[in-house]
Amino acid sequence: MPITTTRLGASVAVLAALPLLVWCQRPPEPAPSPAPATSSPPPTVVIDSTLNRAALLAALTEAGSALADGRDRDAALNGRTVSVRMPFGCGGPTGGDGAAAAGLPRLVRNPDGGLTLTVTPEDLKARIAARDVAPAEKTSLDQWDAIEGFWIARPWSGLDACPAGAVAATAPVTTPEAVKAEADRSKPAKAAVEAAPPAQIMPERTAGLAAVVEADGSRLGRRQGQAYAHVIRGEKGAAASPAPGGYALRLEGRLTTFADGRAVKCVQRDLESRPVCVAALRLDRLAFEDGATGALLSEWRPR
Repeated sequence: MPITTTRLGASVAVLAALPLLVWCQRPPEPAPSPAPATSSPPPTVVIDSTLNRAALLAALTEAGSALADGRDRDAALNGRTVSVRMPFGCGGPTGGDGAAAAGLPRLVRNPDGGLTLTVTPEDLKARIAARDVAPAEKTSLDQWDAIEGFWIARPWSGLDACPAGAVAATAPVTTPEAVKAEADRSKPAKAAVEAAPPAQIMPERTAGLAAVVEADGSRLGRRQGQAYAHVIRGEKGAAASPAPGGYALRLEGRLTTFADGRAVKCVQRDLESRPVCVAALRLDRLAFEDGATGALLSEWRPR
């Protein structure tokens, strides 16, 4: 029997529409689940390798404790940069023998009413040779032309500013003549029997920096034991007033090693004495600063 074209066309149309019907009847695909929230990575903590006053004192204390306890230490200090701030002049100008305060910064009142910020490095090479600072046989003094010592006053404190209770009040501004007259009035009359002078309390010198100068290095910028000094003069002939927050000596450089490959040397006189420790330093910069604001007053760059 002949097949009509109408019936054949309907069959073809049904077959062609079948995939579309199947697709329309497919169950809806589940919505994609939200991506899990990823936590933010922790902030990167950059550890500054520069040792400040507190960090250097901690290293010196650890070295002294190791010596006193009879144990070895392995502190990686060679090559570390240092920036140590030493406050001074917190109670105003001081007198005393400058030689006795070698290695310590001082604030001195001048006869003309001015102020001098000064520090004279101590010759540690002679003290090391006398085994007073470090064992001479393990220090190799021949490699250094000079070893200049700077002592950190109040080594039990990491504070790099004047203590609140020691800040001097601003002195009244007077003329140099008044300063001299006041000094003359303060001189005691000569008595028949001289009274014993009061004992002068010197700061403890058990922690410090030994600025080393190579024997074969450049001789430019060498101080040859001379003092670093900065003078402050008053305005219009008046005496200079000390800064309310005192002053600060800043030392910057890089730690180096002694002959045994260590950056810190300690000695101890006896079991009841505190060890004396110094760190070898290649001094790059020395500066006087305002104790409260940090404003630069003067600086030297030995290298």
